[in-house]
Amino acid sequence: MRSLILLVPMLGVAATVPADISDVRQGPVTVSSSAGTLTVRWPDEASRTWTAEFSLNPDKPLITMIGLDATPIVRNAWPQYVATTGKRRGPAGFDEFFDFPGSHPEGTRRFEGAFRPVSATARSVGNRVEVLFQGLKLGMFEGGIAYTFYPGSRLIHQEAVVSTHEPNTAYLYDTGLRFSAPASGVRPGRREVVSPVTYYDTEGTLQTVMTTGPDRRPAYVRYRAIAAKLDAGSLAVFPSPHTYIAPRDYTTNMGYVWFHGWAGRSGRGELGLGVRHPVDDGAASYYPWINAPPGTVQRLGLFYIVSDRPPEEALEDVLRFTNRDRFPALAGYKTLTSHWHWGYTIQALDQGENWVPPFTQVLKDMGIDVAITADFHGDGHPQDLTDLRLEELAAYYRMCRKQSDSKFLLIPSEEANVHLGGHWSVVFPKPVYWFMRKATEGPLQRTHAKYGSVYHVGLPDDVIEMVRREHGIIYQTHPRTKSSFGFPDRVRDTGFFRDPRF
Repeated sequence: MRSLILLVPMLGVAATVPADISDVRQGPVTVSSSAGTLTVRWPDEASRTWTAEFSLNPDKPLITMIGLDATPIVRNAWPQYVATTGKRRGPAGFDEFFDFPGSHPEGTRRFEGAFRPVSATARSVGNRVEVLFQGLKLGMFEGGIAYTFYPGSRLIHQEAVVSTHEPNTAYLYDTGLRFSAPASGVRPGRREVVSPVTYYDTEGTLQTVMTTGPDRRPAYVRYRAIAAKLDAGSLAVFPSPHTYIAPRDYTTNMGYVWFHGWAGRSGRGELGLGVRHPVDDGAASYYPWINAPPGTVQRLGLFYIVSDRPPEEALEDVLRFTNRDRFPALAGYKTLTSHWHWGYTIQALDQGENWVPPFTQVLKDMGIDVAITADFHGDGHPQDLTDLRLEELAAYYRMCRKQSDSKFLLIPSEEANVHLGGHWSVVFPKPVYWFMRKATEGPLQRTHAKYGSVYHVGLPDDVIEMVRREHGIIYQTHPRTKSSFGFPDRVRDTGFFRDPRF
C-alpha cells in the first residue's frame, strides 16, 4: 500500500488569506482573527476553555494547534481527503440499487485532495460555530473544509463541503488528519515514527499497537473509532455512525479506520488517523455508494474528540456519543427493527426447535425490543398451494414464539410481492394462514380441518380484504428502489393503497 501524503500546500511566498467573522453571534463559542491566525475558543463539559488556532498563511499547516487553554495537544495538522468516484447507471438513476458505480466503462477514478486555503469565514449555527476554509480541489469536486465546534463538549466535526457538476456521479471517500507526532515516538535518523494508537478490536477488547511506517495501515475495530497518544493528551477519530457506513448485504468488517506514522519531510515526525471506504470486499456487487447529483452540496465528514487524558479515555468519550452501538431505552417506547431475511424457520426445522439463532442475542445486545422478520424470501415454499405452505407457516409462528420473551418480541411477517405491485410486506397481530394465489375458484376465506380459517388470495382486493379482517398492516418495502422502483407511485390512486391498512 503506498503512502498517502495529501493536501500538501504548494510552497511559495503567500499573503495571509482574508477571514470574515462577521456572522458569529455572541455566545459560548468565540472567534477572533489577528496576525495571520484565526482562533476559536469554546467551553467543554466541565466549563474548561479549549482553543483551536488556524493559520491564515496557506503555506503553513492549517491547524496550528488544538489544546486546553494554551497547552497544545494537536499540533501542525493538515486534513486529508481522497475520493473514489464512479457513474450511476440503470433506470432508477440515483435510486438504482442493482448498480456498482465502479464498474462503469469509465472505470473507478481515485482523486487525492489538494488544499490551499483562499479564504476563511466563520458563522454561528445555533450555539455552535462553523469555520469554513475555501480552497479544496478533490478531483471533480470543489469547495472547502469546515470545522464545527460544539459548546459543552470536546467534539469537533471536520467536513469537506464540496460540489460537482458531472452527471451521474457516485462516490466513496477517505478522510483524516495528519499532525505532529509526540516527541517520544520520533526516532532520530529513522524514517518511521513508533508511537501508540489504541482501539477496540472486533471482540470489544482494548488494543494498543505501534505505528510502523508511512503507509496507511487499516485497523479492524469495533465502534469505528481509533485514538492516538500525544504529548499532552490524545486524539480520537470516528465517522458519522449512520451516514458513513451504510447497511450492506454482508456485515464484513473491512477495516474502516486507518493510522500511520513517519518522519515526514521535516524529519520531526508525523502521525495520521482517519477513516476509509474500501471500495469492495469481493463478496457482492451491490454496495451503497454516496450520490452526488450535479450542483448539490456534499459534506464529507469526520468527528474528532480531543482530550487531555489517555487515548483509552478519549475512546470512552466517543462511546458516550455513540451509545456503544446500542439503542438507549426511551420511557414509554419500544425500539423496533424490521425487514430481516434470516431464513430462520427453515434453519430451525433443520437444527431443531430448541436452536437459538445468533441474531437473537445480537439484537438484544443492541437494545432492540421488537424485531419483524420476513422469512420465505428465497427460502421455504411461499408459493405452494398444498398443506406444505400451511405447515411452514405454523412452524414460522411457533419458532418466533420460542425466540420471544418478556423483554424481546420476534414478529413474523412476509414480503409477499404478489398482486399489488413492487415489493411489500404484510404483518398480522396473530397467526394467519393464507395462500398467495388461488388454486381453484372459490371464496376468499375457507375452512381447513387442521388450521381453521385459511385465505386464498388472487386479486389486490383479496389481499386488502384479508388484511382488514385480520387487522394487519401492509407497507411498501424499499420504496422507489430495487424491485419497488416506480412504487408506490404507480399505485397511489388505487383503493388498496389508499386503504388505512396500507
